[in-house]
Amino acid sequence: MSKVVSMKKAIEENVKDGDLVFIGGYICRTPFSAIHEIIRQGKKDLTIVRSNAADDFDMLIGAGAVKRFISTFLSLGFYGLGRCYRRSMENGIPHKIEIEEYTNLSLPMMLMAGSMGMPFVPVRDLAGSDLMKVKSFMGEDKYKIIDSPFDGSKTVVVPALRPDVAIVHVQQADELGNAQMWGIGGDCKVGANAAKKVIVSCERIVSRETVGKDPSRTMLPDFKTAAVVEEPFGSHPGYTPGFHDVDFTFGNLYKKASETEEGFHKFLDEWVYGVKDRKQYIQHYIEKFGYAAFDKLTAEFDYGYPVSYAY
Repeated sequence: MSKVVSMKKAIEENVKDGDLVFIGGYICRTPFSAIHEIIRQGKKDLTIVRSNAADDFDMLIGAGAVKRFISTFLSLGFYGLGRCYRRSMENGIPHKIEIEEYTNLSLPMMLMAGSMGMPFVPVRDLAGSDLMKVKSFMGEDKYKIIDSPFDGSKTVVVPALRPDVAIVHVQQADELGNAQMWGIGGDCKVGANAAKKVIVSCERIVSRETVGKDPSRTMLPDFKTAAVVEEPFGSHPGYTPGFHDVDFTFGNLYKKASETEEGFHKFLDEWVYGVKDRKQYIQHYIEKFGYAAFDKLTAEFDYGYPVSYAY
């Protein structure tokens, strides 16, 4: 049975106020279309998680959708610090979020443990860092120090994370939700598989037969998927390998807009509240910047080196 729905329906039915939400997009394939829909629907009190957070998390924080953030860091990359994130932490605008910080390795390990059904996982990079000195909403459960059952050495262990829902953007999926991706993976696969259910946003929907021809690209099986949304350019202004490039001009536009509270809300009014879906978003982009600018983002087609699956 097909799981293909609109983004509006996918978010409406699967993201609830107060949920722990994993949002894929480690450098690439950020599900911006889903981020915008969460904001449009006024979701609130979310706990959001991903290592290497960027402008998508900054936007959710600025829109008031976030209560808690399980973090490694948040940066706008080439554009500097997250302005909304900073306003929240320093001035409580729109409200001060709670944050629990981990290293850029220990957090993916926590998601990996969740995906494998383990209660916790040992980590080494957290040991001795200042991150162990500061605990927030997780309290004493942020980490534990135990004696290794093998040699008795002191070992730092961190809890498994099991999000209520994960949202990922991938290159392709079939109608049942078998999702395939390529390019930088980061914690996307473990984050999705750790979740109770997953919303899959994809550049294109393909047949089950197509998925079966290259199964090594499948990062998520259909039984984990609650909804599939075909959303071309769904990660703009980020990039999706093989489909579209990062939009530096638009990224700089967000940086400048988010420097002030007023500018940020004008940005939301134009690019989130002012369009009803991704189709209107792209149309507005073309009207504002021209089709040539839009077309320039489209990736040229090229094959990878051919692979033989013969025995």
